[in-house]
Amino acid sequence: MEKEKLIYKSEYTGDNEVELDIQTYHNNGRIFIGLITNEDGYPEPFGDVTVNIDAPAPDYCGYLDTNNLSNVENFIRENDLGEFTGLMGRSGYCEYPLYLFNVDKLRELCPEQMAAYEYSIGVTGKEQEKEKSR
Repeated sequence: MEKEKLIYKSEYTGDNEVELDIQTYHNNGRIFIGLITNEDGYPEPFGDVTVNIDAPAPDYCGYLDTNNLSNVENFIRENDLGEFTGLMGRSGYCEYPLYLFNVDKLRELCPEQMAAYEYSIGVTGKEQEKEKSR
């Protein structure tokens, strides 16, 4: 099943056709979201939407890597992928905004990967349906 393509507008490379890659960070089980592009028919990593820092984050939330993807907040808002919680996390000299991701949109774009993420945090079939109805 081919994933839906989104456009990431980079100040350096212009418009880039990307798709989401949803996984978990192995050390803490938090959501990882990356961007994959298709270079000459082969999938290639484009960038990481989230960053794994040592700051608390609830399920379905992640710190955006604004240090390496400067337009990532615009990308999230323009594609209805999440909203800013008002909280920031710090690592080193960088501060990262904490976003609550749009569960329904992520499930629509990456159903298998979201099912795996939700299974890893203990959310199963019936709870997923309840989440959808909210």
